[in-house]
Amino acid sequence: MACKILVLNIGSTSFKFKYFDMDDLSVIASGKINSVFSKKADFAFLSQNEKKSGAFDASDGYMPCLEMIIGFIDKNCPGGRKSVSAIGFKTVMAGDINYPCIIDDTVIKKMREYASVAPAHNTPYIEAAESVRKYFPGINLVASFETAFHSTIPDYASVYPIDKNIAKKYGIKKYGFHGAAHSYAAYKFGSDKNIVSVHLGGSSSVCAIKNGKSADISMGFSPQSGLAMNNRCGDIDAFAVLYLMEKENMNTEDMKKFLCTKCGLYGMSGISSDLRDIENAGDNLVIESFAYSVSKYICSYLAVLGKIDIISFSGGIGENSVIVKEKICSRLKFLGVELDKERLKHKPTDEPYMISSDKSGVKVYITPVDEELMVAKNTYAFAEKR
Repeated sequence: MACKILVLNIGSTSFKFKYFDMDDLSVIASGKINSVFSKKADFAFLSQNEKKSGAFDASDGYMPCLEMIIGFIDKNCPGGRKSVSAIGFKTVMAGDINYPCIIDDTVIKKMREYASVAPAHNTPYIEAAESVRKYFPGINLVASFETAFHSTIPDYASVYPIDKNIAKKYGIKKYGFHGAAHSYAAYKFGSDKNIVSVHLGGSSSVCAIKNGKSADISMGFSPQSGLAMNNRCGDIDAFAVLYLMEKENMNTEDMKKFLCTKCGLYGMSGISSDLRDIENAGDNLVIESFAYSVSKYICSYLAVLGKIDIISFSGGIGENSVIVKEKICSRLKFLGVELDKERLKHKPTDEPYMISSDKSGVKVYITPVDEELMVAKNTYAFAEKR
């Protein structure tokens, strides 16, 4: 029996989907909606026989987006929505629920519990899941949590140096995120390589992969930690936060908003949260700081992996910013890393593309990730077990 899986990838202001035939992993339909919650949300949908784009009113959020997607599938895919076998969600966090599972009331409750830890992600997925239930009654909705890939991180690498009873009570430890992106690198390069997966975009992280499994990652308890991101702070001294709260008379909600909206690349530059704008403005301090931080994480994973065979760049910045890759790799010459300037100019394709020279001691790749494929594979594996 054919298994067709619809994957929904929901951001704070975007809504992507891919509809897979799992018999051959072919894509039946795909699409993306931008500027969700606006009156002019632009979209581009593609099926095997139809291409559609335009704009519509998505000021009511995810429900009209879902209606657009379902309408497209009904009209342009064989069997329409009735042929969907299961729906996979690229969910982010639910504490100790870090494995593929049915989205039921218990899972929703757990996601709500951690909504303040991942505010830009959990709330949209909760809302979307509740909407999808109405359109697909009786269809399994499967959560593929971003934390799942990092469940293999050793205890000594995930424990935080705080009161152990408090940590246990509230589930405070390193969870790690971007599981779909990093697991895609492991999937593409195999389990016999020591990989450092560098996913750089609006949200960024660096992951050490050994034997095809996550061994450590720059993100921790929340997606706010690790590298500086678009407007999220990344690593910062906890007492600097407390000091600022006192000086600026901020409460918890004020500080949460500050750390999530006025920090990161935007905070450091005062220009934009988009690295392209920062590059165009010639703000070398921000670019240098960002690249320096990434290179430090890569080097630290020598202690985790013993050696590094492959460095894989993905994400909008990782794929497209030449200057960032050059600055990062210039600090890795002692590892034998050497980029090929002609290959570096190559526009990313669907497959990993090597940008290091043939004599480089570490192979460096650009790897456009297919997060939806990894969610589909997780959803399919879960459905097969049931």
